Amino acid sequence: MESIIESPSVIVCRCSPTQKATVTDLLKKYRNKKIRVCAIGDGGNDVSMIQSAHVGIGIVGKEGKQASLAADFSINQFSYLTRLLFVHGRDSYKRTASLSQFIIHRGVIISVMQAIFSSIFSFIAISLYQGFLLVGYGTVYTMFPVFSLVLDKDVPADIALLYPELYKELAKGRSLSLKTFSLWVL
Repeated sequence: MESIIESPSVIVCRCSPTQKATVTDLLKKYRNKKIRVCAIGDGGNDVSMIQSAHVGIGIVGKEGKQASLAADFSINQFSYLTRLLFVHGRDSYKRTASLSQFIIHRGVIISVMQAIFSSIFSFIAISLYQGFLLVGYGTVYTMFPVFSLVLDKDVPADIALLYPELYKELAKGRSLSLKTFSLWVL
């Protein structure tokens, strides 16, 4: 069992659905908590394994669509897995990290401004922004940076596929850390 837990990847085949799910559960339980378990399957016997993993990827195969319907992500061929992880997964993580930090940054700005305003006027209960101004700040006035963050690509898809090291950099969690959040706030 120790060799399974220490391995960078585990391939399980010719096992019952319960055994596959058990291996997935053991990996989730005994591995480092920062590591996520991804299960990939193409048939009905892989459904329990896919559902017990952190991330499940189902492949539409000869055995039907049970695995793809039970999975978090569905692909038509195994060869699409590289693009799913290295392009779409990378872009999704980068965008989520940037958008999360922007939304928190936006909230910090308005909170600091309200705190300064309140301290100047002896902490009376008056809001700096009234009604629609406050709603507008959260939606209309800060809408264009959100579009920019969501539609941004730092590298083209062919470069992301050519250099898998770019994906490894993200797996370390450097895009969503206290250091990058501090840079956003400053």
